[in-house]
Amino acid sequence: MGKLRIIIIGVCLLFACIFTAGCISQEIPDDIADPVLVISVEKEGAVIPANACIQYVLPANPTTGYGWTVIESTGLVVNESYEATPVPEGWVGGGGYQYYILTAEQPGTYTFKAGYSRSWETDVDPIYTITQTLVFSDAAENDHDGETMLSVVFNGTINPKAGEVVKITTIGNPTTGYFWEAVPGEGLTLLADNYTIDNPTLIGGGGMYEWLVTANEAGQYQFEATNQRFNQDPVNLFFFNLTFI
Repeated sequence: MGKLRIIIIGVCLLFACIFTAGCISQEIPDDIADPVLVISVEKEGAVIPANACIQYVLPANPTTGYGWTVIESTGLVVNESYEATPVPEGWVGGGGYQYYILTAEQPGTYTFKAGYSRSWETDVDPIYTITQTLVFSDAAENDHDGETMLSVVFNGTINPKAGEVVKITTIGNPTTGYFWEAVPGEGLTLLADNYTIDNPTLIGGGGMYEWLVTANEAGQYQFEATNQRFNQDPVNLFFFNLTFI
C-alpha cells in the first residue's frame, strides 16, 4: 500500500511538472492558421561568395509618409528600389515593396539594419526594424558575380509580437532524395513542419515546404534551414533573423 501511494504521488508530481513548470514546449497558439508574417525564401548553394547578392524584400507604403531607411550597412554595397503594387485605375494609397540588394567586395560577416519611419520624425524610433546578418565567402574567379543567390520576401507585420505566429516557406523536391530541414535558433519554437506537393498527379514533381514558428519572449532570433540527403552534408542552406517585440 505504501509503495502504491508513492507511485501515485510520483505520477502527480510528473504531471504537475509537465503542465506547470514548462517541461514540454509551449502550447500552440489559437491563431496558428493565421500568421501575422509570411516569409518566402529562395536560395541557391550552401555559401554565398563575395560579389554575389542577397536580396530582402519588405512591404512599404510611402503614401502613409512612412518609408524604409538604412541604419547600418558598413562594408556592404547597397542597391535599393521601390516598386508599387498595381491597383485599379483611380485608386490611391496603394502600397508596394522596398527592395534591398546587398553585396560585399570582400568575404566576411556583415550587418544590415533598416528602419520603417517618417523622415520628419527624427526623435521617434522606427515602428519596424529589420536586422540581418550576412555572410559572404571567398569568391572563386568571379563565380556568381552579381547573381542574387538568396532572396527573402517579407509579407505582413515585420516585427510580430511575442506569441504571434510566423510562416516560412521555400520550394523543394524530396523525390530527388534531398529534403529541407528546419533548424530554429534558441528561443524560437517550431509549431508545424509541412510539405505540400504542387501537383499530386505529377510523379517526381516538387512542392512547398512550410514552417510555422513563434517566440515566447521579445528578442531577435535566427531561423535556419538545410537541404541535404540523409546522413550527408547540406548542399544548400539559408538563415535569417526574426525580431519579435
